[in-house]
Parts: sequence; C-alpha cells; structure tokens
Amino acid sequence: MNSIYQGVPMKNWQRLARMSLAVPLLALGLAACGDSDTKSTSPEASAAAEAAPDPVTTPPTEITITTPLEAPPEAGKTFFWLQCELPICGKIGTGVEAAVDAAGWNYENIVFKATDPGGAIESAIQQSPDVIGITGIPSAAIEAQLASAAEAGIPVVTCSPGPEDPSPETYAAICSQTTQPDGENLALWAIKDSSGGANIVTVTIPSFPSLQTTVDGVHKMVDEHCADCSADELELTVEDLAGGQVASKLVAYLQSNPDTDYVLFNFADLEIGVPEALQAAGFEDKVKLIGNGGGPQQFEALVEGGGMDAAWVAYPSLYSGWQMVDAALRLVDGGTLPDGYHEEMRSLPTYIVDTPEAAEALAPSYDFAGPAGYEEQFTELWQLN
Repeated sequence: MNSIYQGVPMKNWQRLARMSLAVPLLALGLAACGDSDTKSTSPEASAAAEAAPDPVTTPPTEITITTPLEAPPEAGKTFFWLQCELPICGKIGTGVEAAVDAAGWNYENIVFKATDPGGAIESAIQQSPDVIGITGIPSAAIEAQLASAAEAGIPVVTCSPGPEDPSPETYAAICSQTTQPDGENLALWAIKDSSGGANIVTVTIPSFPSLQTTVDGVHKMVDEHCADCSADELELTVEDLAGGQVASKLVAYLQSNPDTDYVLFNFADLEIGVPEALQAAGFEDKVKLIGNGGGPQQFEALVEGGGMDAAWVAYPSLYSGWQMVDAALRLVDGGTLPDGYHEEMRSLPTYIVDTPEAAEALAPSYDFAGPAGYEEQFTELWQLN
C-alpha cells in the first residue's frame, strides 16, 4: 500500500471527547436528577404503533448488485482512494483496499482534510490512476476538480455524497445515495418501543448532506405512523465533534426539551463520551440511545446490557468499499454500468441490532462488515471464483 498523508492525520475523537466532559457536565446535570417518569400513550396511539410496519432486525444475506462482469477484470490497474479524517472513512478504506487486492489492482490513498477535498482530488489526478474513489462529499463542493478528472479520463466513484444523480462530468457512480431507509427503520423501532409516544431528537451534522436523508426518514415514519410522536434535530458541526462538545450540547438540549426520550445519532462517532455524560447529568433512566452505523462501542454495550444503548443500525462500511470497487471495475477504460445498477446501489443492506444475542453474533469484531459471504459474492460477479 502506498499512503500519502495530506494535512493532519485522523483525530482520536474518543480521547478528545472524553477530555472535555467532566466538570461542565456535573454542573449541567443538577437539573436532571430523579427517576424516569412513567409514560403512557392513548389507546389510539398504541393501536397505530401496533399497525405500523415492523423494523428490520434480521441480517441481510445477499449483496444488492446482481449483474456479473462479462470477463474477469484486467490486473494491474490503480484505484486511488481519498479518505476523510473521520474514523468511518478509515473503515470504508479497509473495504476498498481488500476489494482492490481481490481484483488484482493496485491501491493508493490520501488522507485529506475535510476542508480541502478538492486538493485531494487534484493530488490524485497528478498520479494518473485508473479510477478515483471518495465518500461523503457533494459533487457541488468539488465541481471543478471532478471536471478535471473527467477531462483526464479518470472516473470518480463515491458513496454517500447526498441526494444527487451520477453523471460523466461529476461522479460516474454513486452508492448509498440515501440513508433514508435507516432513518425509517430507527423511527419505526422507537414508535414500536414507545407504543406510539416517542419523542426523538436526531443528533446530526448538517454540513454532510448525506446525513439529511436519515433525518428525512425519521420524519416520514413519524408523520405516517405516530400522531403522538415528535421528531427534532440537534444540529452540530465537525468542530463540535473534534472538540468534544457533543455531550455538553446534548445535555443542554435535553434540559431544554425534557420530554425527549430517544436520542438518535446519525453516525456512531457522535455518541463517543455521551453515555457517561448523560449518566453524570441524571438522564440514565430518561432517554434511550439509538442510531445509525453502530460499532464496537455500541454493540459491546448491548451485550453487557443495563446501559443506555438500545438499538443501532449495523452499517456495512467494508461492504460499501467493495461496492465502489465494483463500479470501478465496470467503468475503467471507458466502460459503462448495466441498466438498473444505481437503483441496486441506492441504499446499503442494513438492519437493526437491539438485543444482546444479536450483538453477540457480531463478535469478536463487534462490527458489521456486510452480508454473510459478501466477498465471495462479489468475486463471483467478477468471474474470479
């Protein structure tokens, strides 16, 4: 692997978050003392919750792409991965590298600053790779650089840029165009769990447009299936996350909105340090923690039981890396994508983990890589088995 680090290496979010919690949260917690109030819902609300669709809690078993390559990929091509500073991007990059290796290609990467994705693409173009991959950046933010890549004949593939369509001048392929199904699934879980009386706040970073689709999914299910529920957002910044400010801002929100009983995190890094902070502030028995993209912290907490973590979407980060490489294998040297391809990649195969048994099934990594046997399913599509 040839790695080039552009700017500051990936931050240790957990260390930063926990360093800044203790003193201010002890003060904030004084207003939240006491046991959780017993909550009841109307018979109509309970009946509506019962009639709502059940959330998906069964692991997927198949990849979503179905069309095989016409021939095995030509070896020796280069995939250049542009990796953001968030830990989730490192996970996706692990999947990219494994898929590139399985295809017989070469892997190179840059870890770039969130403030300069365009510079990362320019650096990659200078290396003349066959395909470039990136995730989480709207094409509008790097329009000029994407145009330069297209002019150089280098397709750029991505996951989770937000709700947009692929094109030859921007992203040639897009996976996970929406996380709305995850928002819908989590909202349905809260609606069922509360018997139709959930008051949900989604902790999110609006500067990442891809996260808005999760919020949209929450609102859609609440509007359709739960008249006695509510859905709100606590909007934060990347700087809040890096500076360990998520927990204190969430405590302040909960003090101002005491009816909130479900905190939904749009990705797992936002929860770092939060359970300890909420316990110190007296919210341990008042709210349940749910969210998208659970990892070891969340799933191990579910196994241990007795904590605040209640339900987390298992997000297949490694699998999304394989999806981008699948698109790259089809697009290289002027190739095209089969009909219906982007609809198959529109959302990732996910499910909710909400019991100790379901979380224990993810041991020893306590992470969800993708549908069982997804690597073999991809290499079979690539005519390599």
